[in-house]
Amino acid sequence: MSTRAPDWMDRLDAERRALARDLHDDLGQILGALRMSAHSLSASLVDDPRETLADDVVVLTDAALARVRAVAHGLHPPQLASHGLEAALRQLVDGVPLGEVDVRFESESGLPRPAPPVEIAAYRIAQEALANALRHAQARCVRIELQADGDALRLRITDDGRGHDLSAAHGFGRAAMRDRAALAGIDFDETASTGGTRITLRLPPAGPDAG
Repeated sequence: MSTRAPDWMDRLDAERRALARDLHDDLGQILGALRMSAHSLSASLVDDPRETLADDVVVLTDAALARVRAVAHGLHPPQLASHGLEAALRQLVDGVPLGEVDVRFESESGLPRPAPPVEIAAYRIAQEALANALRHAQARCVRIELQADGDALRLRITDDGRGHDLSAAHGFGRAAMRDRAALAGIDFDETASTGGTRITLRLPPAGPDAG
């Protein structure tokens, strides 16, 4: 099966890249300049009651800058193109704030890279599955595993949340995951119960002309 993405997926990913670049470069630079100005203002207000307000601006600007970078990386993680799916998934998991949910990523070493459209689709599916587990499933544990499966790769996302009725699960997110998998030639399997949800993807190997 061809791993060539359809035009609408190419356009969507191109728009994501452009938006991520604009957020990181343009808005990121503006916030960075604002932070420097606020820091200089704070330094000039030593022993002045307004110093605390300037310090607050620095803290808030740092938080906004971190959020902009996180959103930009979520839209189009630079690790995906430069270092592949394994590195991008690890970065995705590392970016989850510490809290009540234990999120872990495990992978074998030396795994081959799938074709770019397959990597993009697999990353987006994992991203959506992780978001579902964190926001809706009331999960306390999420595992993302990437392993060899013959000449292909197997990506599995498992959570211990409340699960759902697959026959009634027609939300946009779940439909989008299945559509992405089908269009990229990825085998998609989902099981759910009261003990959680498991999504398993089988990623086809890259062809000789992939790249």
